[in-house]
Amino acid sequence: MDRRKFLKQAGASVLALTVGGSLRAANADDVSYDNSQVEHKDIRMKHKCKITVLKRECYKDLQEKYLADPKSGPCPYFREGQVIMVDSDNFFRMLNGTFCAEAWDCISRYVYAALQGGSIMQGWTNDERVMITCCNDGTRPVVFKLERIDEED
Repeated sequence: MDRRKFLKQAGASVLALTVGGSLRAANADDVSYDNSQVEHKDIRMKHKCKITVLKRECYKDLQEKYLADPKSGPCPYFREGQVIMVDSDNFFRMLNGTFCAEAWDCISRYVYAALQGGSIMQGWTNDERVMITCCNDGTRPVVFKLERIDEED
């Protein structure tokens, strides 16, 4: 299978799984989406994403060895147990000094998926609406729990 056919089939598969239907394809040129088994309701869902800070790690040995400030300590932006609610109104404004830019860069794609009603980690966690993730700071990472919150509109 060439690359173009593979990407076409893979993209359609992801779309089908995200919306809850099934994918039927005889070959990569004949990709069709079947949503006949998806129950359509007149209820519109609105989604939010709850971000909970689970842990703030601090690796002092790495900080002493590699950082310009070897006594920098744990991340100053977050505290354990802190909860941040994100909705479609404040998603694009999270960097107005309220969220670490590096952490936001790591998790924003998953937050966006949750706001769209998508599965954050289908097949990986025991609840597809929940994801455990962290920022990319190697000496003081922060571990987050992301939860998609579904509300009727």
